Amino acid sequence: MSTTAAAAPAEAQLERRREAIEASGWGERFKLVQPHNLCFWVYVVLVAIGLLQFVREAQHFTGFLAPSLISASILFALYGLGIFWALRLMDRYAHKPLALVLAAFAWGATAAVYGIAVHGNDANIALMAKLFGQAFAADWGAALSAPFVEETAKGAGFVLILALAPRLIRSLYDAIFVGAFIGLGFQILEDIQYGLNGAVAQFGSDQFGGVISTFLLRGATGITSHALYTAVFSAGLLYAIGTSSHRRRVGIGLALMAAAVLAHGVWDGAAAIGEGGVGANVAMLAAALIGWTALIVAVRRGMGPEREWMRAILAPEVSSGTLKAEELDALVARRKERKRFIHGAGGHKERKRAKHLLVAAGDLARELAASGGADSPGVEHARAEIARLRSA
Repeated sequence: MSTTAAAAPAEAQLERRREAIEASGWGERFKLVQPHNLCFWVYVVLVAIGLLQFVREAQHFTGFLAPSLISASILFALYGLGIFWALRLMDRYAHKPLALVLAAFAWGATAAVYGIAVHGNDANIALMAKLFGQAFAADWGAALSAPFVEETAKGAGFVLILALAPRLIRSLYDAIFVGAFIGLGFQILEDIQYGLNGAVAQFGSDQFGGVISTFLLRGATGITSHALYTAVFSAGLLYAIGTSSHRRRVGIGLALMAAAVLAHGVWDGAAAIGEGGVGANVAMLAAALIGWTALIVAVRRGMGPEREWMRAILAPEVSSGTLKAEELDALVARRKERKRFIHGAGGHKERKRAKHLLVAAGDLARELAASGGADSPGVEHARAEIARLRSA
């Protein structure tokens, strides 16, 4: 009788684990090449168009201007790799497949920039110049065109990738990170273009100086740029569209998309808003506050389901003794509670071991998701690592 009673809760925990793995999409693989999916062909065609347009633009910077192209590409590529790595580290629940984030980055770097945004912005600014004059277009053209054209271009990529990976992109958290990688691709290619323009502005007399000054400026302000805007915009799109694991809420979705567009527009129009004075800095600060506030709201809303899935996946490991209840609580808690758990472990070595133990527990959850909850070599290795850390 007691054995049957004990087996029932264990079976219930395993069933909740299976439900969490199914609902979360953790462990699913991403396959870009889907010949029977129209979204795949739309993606391929627009990425190809953007790539060809970029090659045409780069050809203008061969020969005498080649140093500016090489230096801008190297500097911003290294800068982009740093942000790319940081985003991968911040994705602390279920790391998105590398193929997925590279597909997102490629869309932002090619189709969104050179396939859509360049043409749309040029057409809009030319129309503004005809309707309101060259001075108005020069002051307000970027602010009134870029936020709508560029966020739509990047958002279109998110919708295509969502259609290509509906079992992977389930939650708000997923949308935030996929959107951030799309925005990062856009940001790096745009930064390279600005670096080249900086070299041309000095008629090629100081190509390295022009590129480096642009790199320092764009790098310093990169924290409030396309990766931020598109993360928020994509979160809004997910709310507006909904998924099998995320209820559709159009009002919140539209509010997040509007916040991304507003932050982008205020940032691009800061010089015109502040008339080149102190007001420009105030406008840039306001844009940063709008963007980061919207992102924090989205992240906090998105982390709830991720924590519940993590807890459901690892709850049987607490019952079996692989993990302790307080370790699981710390793993799914907010950063402040995790730090309290780590600092409460004791001395430096104990704190370091506690930190590594939480990392190993996260790895165990991801291995369990990849195996569908079954025992696998990866799962056994993760359990052995937890046991090793505890006995060290």
